[in-house]
Amino acid sequence: MSSAFIGAQGASQESTLRSEATRLGPRRRFRRVGTAAVAATVLALAVAGTTSAYWPVASRSSYVSQWYSSHHRGIDLAAASGTHIVPARSGRVVFAGWKSNCGGYQVWVYHGNGLYTAYYHMRKVYARRGQYVTAQRTTIGLVGRSGCASGYHTHVERWHGSPWRSGSYRVNPWTLIDYGYYFPSRYR
Repeated sequence: MSSAFIGAQGASQESTLRSEATRLGPRRRFRRVGTAAVAATVLALAVAGTTSAYWPVASRSSYVSQWYSSHHRGIDLAAASGTHIVPARSGRVVFAGWKSNCGGYQVWVYHGNGLYTAYYHMRKVYARRGQYVTAQRTTIGLVGRSGCASGYHTHVERWHGSPWRSGSYRVNPWTLIDYGYYFPSRYR
């Protein structure tokens, strides 16, 4: 990875990152920028024939505060209260509101091919059930700490099958976010 990736603007950073990711294969590498650890490459998009996904918290200062694990079935993106949340990929909202599953105010988006993403702990929900939302453009809610959250963040989950239904299961949402578009705009 070249040092020009962090400092310069333009398409060259993306191509540098993509070629580095291809060379390294599907593993995570981290690069320290100031005090925030930023992933330099991530797993490629796991759903064949689909488009890229994007960083779902519209903030230059957002960061991953909790990674996916066997005890934490999503990733937490810390950001200031009231920061806009956008869908990682375009799709149709299948649920928007409060649930008592410890997620508080939340939005579930269906992307096709059995793929769903869910966004939890919102301060306010803007999306409506049945609404088509566009990746990186439609604000679906605001970062908050509703439900069982102790700090301001958005918990993002990726589901195969409708969330919380029998036969559905969660997988690491990190594999959904394409390595070229993972970075908040200050790192691109």
